[in-house]
Amino acid sequence: MSGYWKATDKIPIKQTSVRIPSENNLDHIAGQEIRIRIDENLKFFNPAATFLECDVLIKPPAYSSASGATLTKPTRLQLDAETGFQSLIRSLRIHDSNGVLLEEIDNYNTLVSVKYDYHSNDSIRGRRALTEGCGAYDVASRGSQGTTKSILSNHKTNSYYKPVSSTSPLSASWAPGDFVPAKVCVPLHSGIMSNDQIFPNMLMGGITITLLLEDNRYCFRQLESVMRFRKLNLNPKFDGITSVGGNLSASTAQIFCAETNAQWLNVSQCPFVVGERISMERYHTDSGDVVDWTWASYPEIKSIAYDTNKIRLNFNASFPVGTTVNVADNWHIYSSSVASSTTYDATYVVKNVNLIVQEVDAGPQYEAEMMRKMKEGGTINYDFLTFTTYKYSQLKTDRVANIRIPIENSRAKSILCVPLDSTPYTTKQILNASDTYQIEPEDSEENPTNFRLCSNRPNLEGIVDEITNYQFLYNGRLQPSRQVDLTKLATKKSISGQHLIELDKALSQAGITGHSLAKHRNNFVIGRALALGNATYDARGRDFSLQVNYQNTDAPPEKPKLWVMFCAHIRRIAIRNDSVSLVV
Repeated sequence: MSGYWKATDKIPIKQTSVRIPSENNLDHIAGQEIRIRIDENLKFFNPAATFLECDVLIKPPAYSSASGATLTKPTRLQLDAETGFQSLIRSLRIHDSNGVLLEEIDNYNTLVSVKYDYHSNDSIRGRRALTEGCGAYDVASRGSQGTTKSILSNHKTNSYYKPVSSTSPLSASWAPGDFVPAKVCVPLHSGIMSNDQIFPNMLMGGITITLLLEDNRYCFRQLESVMRFRKLNLNPKFDGITSVGGNLSASTAQIFCAETNAQWLNVSQCPFVVGERISMERYHTDSGDVVDWTWASYPEIKSIAYDTNKIRLNFNASFPVGTTVNVADNWHIYSSSVASSTTYDATYVVKNVNLIVQEVDAGPQYEAEMMRKMKEGGTINYDFLTFTTYKYSQLKTDRVANIRIPIENSRAKSILCVPLDSTPYTTKQILNASDTYQIEPEDSEENPTNFRLCSNRPNLEGIVDEITNYQFLYNGRLQPSRQVDLTKLATKKSISGQHLIELDKALSQAGITGHSLAKHRNNFVIGRALALGNATYDARGRDFSLQVNYQNTDAPPEKPKLWVMFCAHIRRIAIRNDSVSLVV
């Protein structure tokens, strides 16, 4: 019996990059599968140096003309800023040549979201922005009114549409051609495809990788600097109907933006596009009240100009005014293109898909020796850390959820439980973050100037939703011995130290280094380490369950949930002369 060697520069073997296209090299859309076959002729490869490359094109909703020259209610769109292209992969499967399922990760994008939110820092985010289609913080798109940093407000160097023009004024309507294919190169976060051990592909007869693409409605994001329900203080601020001010109390065809939130220098600083519909909202810091600007219709931007050191929005027609807009009242401008549409059904296309494989040439002598041992009844074991997905649906009315998790893994490391908001949102609702789970209220002590913060990632991030405590039960024992109290976290006014300690241990055992726990409320995860260090836990027959309580009588749960639970465990591929078997 023998194992396999790790890739290292100290081993004098030849390594070559090989490009393998997807089957038929087709364009792929939401709900379709991308299949890539690594033929057995490619005998050995280094999974850790293998990555997927492709182009992603965002296609906005229906055009306003038969020629498709302009868009109906346009706005800038991009993929999820934290996960980029990874958000498009709903599930991943790997089979050998005989159809044996070697590895399967359902809710793959949810798992990657957990990894990217917790295993992250500025340097890592910057690298992902360059290669994976993620967002990047740009100082030229920064907020200057006490807002937090955002990687979803960068419209200056965004890979999903053409660079912003600095021409003054801008009068051309936002068109389909303004969206361009974004080139991405992404690792595959599976046990096999991220392993540092050389993979014996020839002994499998080759493998097939299958990626199922996510539904359109979950995939797109607006800029946070144009949204009403995210971080409104990032948005352009109303500064009058002339360059020197003036309250808005009568019909007008123009407004000016204040010299805050980078709204200066030239029109390229403006996050809006020609043709976009807008509205405004104000925030009373003394009372916490939010007031919307009321009017019969949303004005459409006709052109964007730079006038007297300020950005001017010109509209296609004068519009009636309902609520008087006083400059001193802190009004912010937001996009209503999505909100004012009946639907906003954007789509995407994945093109030119290739898997770049690092082929390893072990040499004929090694291959011959390996085959000889196999014929003599030897076994080669290939171990890797992977995840098995379990799911549980919870009603909004459930105050107690006893979640049975049928873990049957012999070498389990930890479990990560993510309560997703399972409300059947439309694309419009997710894009607009309307009626979605409210992460931070307008009166939060931690969020005094950012207004509401509502989720626009319902399939990627867990929600706290008034949880009071939790506890695991397995092997006839409650773990931890006392319930983990989450009352402070549920109030959105503090943190739970014990919860974070438990989560950090679980992440570590799952191979996820917790560089940052800053997203512990935005992407809520319950974790339990089942072993420490290099040890594992035999979870077979242990009657594993999680009990979650929502006992605050003044604050019932707000949303139904789909609990997605990832059990991290060591899986073994046992390769013999006449068979391939799995030990899970």
